[in-house]
Amino acid sequence: MKRIIKMSLDACPRVLVGGTLIDGTGAEPVKDSIVVMRDEYIIAVGKRDDIEIPPRSEVYDVSGMTVLPGLIDSHCHFAWMGVNMLTTVPLRYTDTMSDALELIRKRAEEAEPGEWIIGRGYDEAKWPENRYITREDIDPVAPDNPVVMVRICGHLVSANTRALEAAGIDAETPEPDGGKIDRDSDGQPTGVLRDCRDLIWRVIPPTDTETMVEGLRVASDHALGLGCTGVHDAGLGSQEVAAYQTAHDNGNLKVRANVMLRTETPEAAMKLGIRTGFGDHMLRIGPVKLLIDGSLGARTAALFEPYEDEPSTTGLLLETPAAITEKMSKAHGHGFQVATHAIGDLAVEHVIDSIQETLRREPRKDHRHRIEHCEILSSQQIERIRDLGIVPAMQPNFIGEWSGPGSMYNQRLGDRRERMSNPYRALLDEGIVVAFGSDGMPFNPIYGIWSAVNHPIRENGISLVEAVKCYTLNSAYAGFHEEHVGSLEPGKLADVTVFDRDLTEIPEEEIRDAGCYMTLVNGKILYHREQ
Repeated sequence: MKRIIKMSLDACPRVLVGGTLIDGTGAEPVKDSIVVMRDEYIIAVGKRDDIEIPPRSEVYDVSGMTVLPGLIDSHCHFAWMGVNMLTTVPLRYTDTMSDALELIRKRAEEAEPGEWIIGRGYDEAKWPENRYITREDIDPVAPDNPVVMVRICGHLVSANTRALEAAGIDAETPEPDGGKIDRDSDGQPTGVLRDCRDLIWRVIPPTDTETMVEGLRVASDHALGLGCTGVHDAGLGSQEVAAYQTAHDNGNLKVRANVMLRTETPEAAMKLGIRTGFGDHMLRIGPVKLLIDGSLGARTAALFEPYEDEPSTTGLLLETPAAITEKMSKAHGHGFQVATHAIGDLAVEHVIDSIQETLRREPRKDHRHRIEHCEILSSQQIERIRDLGIVPAMQPNFIGEWSGPGSMYNQRLGDRRERMSNPYRALLDEGIVVAFGSDGMPFNPIYGIWSAVNHPIRENGISLVEAVKCYTLNSAYAGFHEEHVGSLEPGKLADVTVFDRDLTEIPEEEIRDAGCYMTLVNGKILYHREQ
């Protein structure tokens, strides 16, 4: 497809010279490169000796650095990441349960009695205790405040007694559809809720739209400092969509956003005749988001066989496969792409079946239906994904965090099934377009690239060039935006990031230590770290 470019003749070109170029297409790196931009477009890319620097150019020498397309996180919760940065207690980098509880205690000392306290990101797999937090742990540090501590995956929360009482959760509360309330030997809730946090969320005071709009500014600045120029926000209701529109209009949204619709918004969009792709280059409507299972960390990802460390369960199906098929078929029929959360191999099987049935009912060649996470895969499932044209949207940082000997994945799955997790090499070898993102665990694209290259299961690892493509052009493809962004080619929008060292010259295990030096969106420098 030919790209139509409108440029100002008076605009001074902006030029990056001397860096090692990895252009996102899968081509080999180019040493001593040049990237020439005018207005918001790339006008020339190649070796410095082959391209003349235009007169009156603004030239940046990036010798010894790496020039990449702007990185695109194909699965995160961007709006809420910003809100959480503003309002919640960060628990991710605590070393012990006691450290996390101490942060809650300090917030409780500052809070008014009865004020809700939300902590986010605890990861018991990184603690020596290696167990979920219960209400008995939280009650002593915050006796006068309702507290909810959200596990890093978001599929499990730990609540104290005040929070459970506020939500009316007690021994008589029935098990919610698709979720689980952990109970002690007397049938009393322990405070651990698996894939049913809505039981508590409905009584927590809602976040106002103004906070969401400000959160998008904070999240955008954070993303730009990490070389990220685009995000796919994985599941929004009407309030979040409104916040995005306001942030787009007032300049708070500084990265490109492809927003997935969830809860009541897909039905409303269908009634209006809106479908995937509606919007502009900064803010676009993406897929309808569905969920069929939970997470490995919460032991709610749906598996064919029981969990290695909890043989009494094979996880949870949050909806019936038939319900997923009907929702998918309806969205597909209205012109939507569909992105379905599925982690366990049983969940993935059901989603593949649903996509196959949806396409049987109404064939569409370029549907690009996605499986979000898509972690535990058999060789037969990989072949079906290839044959159906499914896009796996995967998070390599997961295996950087939780895979390998003695890891959480190894504990949950055992050796054999862990080898089936995140098989990037096999997927790419089948010609499947794999898009990379983070799910915010952590939100850091270079760490995800490092994780994919240094996969603990060596036969599943991929090269630096391949990992960059998954985090750029393939993510753009997953959002139907590859004609405009995702690679450094003439005619494309000038989204560029520069990392502070030559990634092709350092040991692979040091890739994650690289820092972002410069980030451009539409040819404008929105982040520049002084050396």
